[in-house]
Amino acid sequence: MSWTTEISLKNNTDDDVLCVIPKGQVFENKKIGSGLQNMAAEREYRLIIPAQSRLSVDIEVCCINRRLSPPSGVQGNVTIFRIDRPFNTQDELWALMNTPTA
Repeated sequence: MSWTTEISLKNNTDDDVLCVIPKGQVFENKKIGSGLQNMAAEREYRLIIPAQSRLSVDIEVCCINRRLSPPSGVQGNVTIFRIDRPFNTQDELWALMNTPTA
C-alpha cells in the first residue's frame, strides 16, 4: 500500500537549489491527537528548484503508525526526524516501528 503527500518548495534565491528529501523523512499530521497517521518518505528524492520559483511535488510515503487512520486530505508538516533504519515496504516499516531500540 502506498500513499502520497504533496509538499510545496520555494526558492527565493537567484540560483537553482538542489533539495534532497531523504528516504525515511518524517511528515507529521498537523492536527495532533486526531488519530491520523504520520508518514515517512518511501524513497530518496533529489529535486532542482529553479531560482525564484515554487515547486509542488508528490512524495510517495508509508504510514508510520499502524493503529491510526490514514491522513487523507489533512495538512502536515515536514519534521526534523527521519527513519534511519532500512525498510522497503509498508509492512517492513510497521515491523521496524514495533522493534525496540537499544
